[in-house]
Amino acid sequence: MKRKCWLYLCSLLFATTIHAQTVFHTKDIDNFFQAFDSVQTTTDQEKQIAFVQQLYLDRGSLGVKYAITHSVDGGKIATAKHWVDLMTQSKENIIRIRPYLNNLPSQMRILEPKFKYFKEQYPDFVEGNVYFVFGLGMFGGRPEGNNLFIGSEVVASEKPDWAVSIVLHEYVHTLQKKSNNALLAHCLNEGACDFIAEVINQKNLRDSYPNGYIDFGYQHEKAVWKEFKKFIASNEKGKFFDWLCGTKGRNINGLQMKDLGYFMGYKICKSYYDRSTDKKQAIKDIIEMDVSTDEKARAFLLKSGYVPKSDLKLIQNMSFTKVIEHKKGVKLIQYGYKLEKSQVVFTFELPKNIDKSQVQYITIAGTFNGWNPQNLDYKMTNIANNIYQFSLPLSKLKEKNHEFKFVINGDNWQSVPENAKNTQNGNLTLEIP
Repeated sequence: MKRKCWLYLCSLLFATTIHAQTVFHTKDIDNFFQAFDSVQTTTDQEKQIAFVQQLYLDRGSLGVKYAITHSVDGGKIATAKHWVDLMTQSKENIIRIRPYLNNLPSQMRILEPKFKYFKEQYPDFVEGNVYFVFGLGMFGGRPEGNNLFIGSEVVASEKPDWAVSIVLHEYVHTLQKKSNNALLAHCLNEGACDFIAEVINQKNLRDSYPNGYIDFGYQHEKAVWKEFKKFIASNEKGKFFDWLCGTKGRNINGLQMKDLGYFMGYKICKSYYDRSTDKKQAIKDIIEMDVSTDEKARAFLLKSGYVPKSDLKLIQNMSFTKVIEHKKGVKLIQYGYKLEKSQVVFTFELPKNIDKSQVQYITIAGTFNGWNPQNLDYKMTNIANNIYQFSLPLSKLKEKNHEFKFVINGDNWQSVPENAKNTQNGNLTLEIP
């Protein structure tokens, strides 16, 4: 009887331990490609929709359910048809990235000991779930409570361990406190994720991403800081001045580089860690840093010891306010659209570095169509040489303010021009009086 009780307790303990571990879910990717292969066997759209519904959506995990409710802007629900459209209109791209997803199980075997080490370094670690899904291009990594959803179609790359750093970075977000989303606070939050991912992965980010923003930042650090400190005082939420969010980036020493705000946050956190004698406590402080206000973000920056002595008074005495960037020699204009009576007329000029013969179609994706670049209802017309236009009735725009971008061939998102004054969050803005 005692032996049976002991065996029962052991089995219960084992089950509890397994339940308590962070679980990596990759089955949805297999289901997606089964549906994708089935869609290619027929041109009957009803059958294609049925394949996606039965093989991908109905079998889907919580990750797929999340993708259904978070892949179309405006709170709309994505349907099987959305994925059929993706499979048919972006077929070549899906085939291109498919090999990058084949080794997900082996990457998860790399991540499991990494997460064990994470828990050793940060005892307050909270277990959760990581779901790899094939979405509609709306998110790469999205934390929600203790769950992390990875839009594999956005982040997959040819690197054999592409998922490792991404999952570690994004999982830190599930452990953080919320930011107030102004520039300094947001850079600290993102930089903390980069730095903690590097510590847990025990691999320098410069080696993981050669020629990326971390590598560039180290090479031009003084110049990056000199430029960055001009924007630290910004208190505008969501305005990142090309330091973050996949825009074309900043020009430093005559070179253009995206996402240098990540580098600044990373270096500030690294400075805090390097100056700390208790490294586990430093990890805890960085993960749990409170940047819910501008003042608290400034306090962490000063405590990190990163600010050069020559700039201490500047940072200590600055007032948080609206920061206006004056670009030298650039006349700012309203770009991308004009209002004509009851229409919004969008205009796009093909950049000189793009061969027109390679352009299959150009669309407009924005808050008014769920950011769907494959929606051919928003396909532009080539009116002259390299000029494309599209007219949209004002009656279709229910809100006064929208964000949008021009997209070539469904996946080549065009950067916001340097001379555009109507820009926010790295997107073009449309305002209806």
